[in-house]
Amino acid sequence: MLDTMFATETMAELSARQGRLADAVAIYRHLIAGGEGGGQAADTARVAQWKARLAELGTGSAGPAAATTTDERRAEKEPAPRPDVTEPPGPRPSLVVRETVRSGQVIYADGRDLIVVAAVNSGAQVMADGNVHVYGALKGRAVAGARGQRDVQVFCLALEAELVGVDTGYLLSDDLAAHWGAPARVALGPDGRCVVTPLPLGRPAPAALTGHGRRS
Repeated sequence: MLDTMFATETMAELSARQGRLADAVAIYRHLIAGGEGGGQAADTARVAQWKARLAELGTGSAGPAAATTTDERRAEKEPAPRPDVTEPPGPRPSLVVRETVRSGQVIYADGRDLIVVAAVNSGAQVMADGNVHVYGALKGRAVAGARGQRDVQVFCLALEAELVGVDTGYLLSDDLAAHWGAPARVALGPDGRCVVTPLPLGRPAPAALTGHGRRS
């Protein structure tokens, strides 16, 4: 039963990232209420995680639970910059993950792009304030623009996602049948809905080289 709630869990974390704590709290309460009657050990463990996360949100913590997040631990240990010292301008380097993102893992790239040079398994979640690049099969959940940036995209070599989204727009696996298993990119359309576009790979066809190819 709980596996069908992955999308809602992702939307709860996205709401928290964007400062909509009341929405995140409401979603987690809904998840907990629905999961209380599950009875299975895996369900009980997940409900316990949701309760812990709900407690964190109640204290005003908008970041993901420390037990499941891999990006921001180092930053928390660093001393805050002195008021008279300013950081040089410029984009932060991308967060690069070179190993498979496994079920239950949550990876968040704060203020930067996320590059996964491997697969994202079912039950895993990757999020970034910038673009998300997955150089492998995307079978879990991926959200770009986690703090409201709407001009970013999700790129992957095989689109088999449980959920894929940009900002607050998202698509579920049932919406991806026409692009299932294919290289694709996901972006927001003018109406705020996610649009999937095939991602061409390999060398261009000879017709394109002679100037007679089709326009994309």
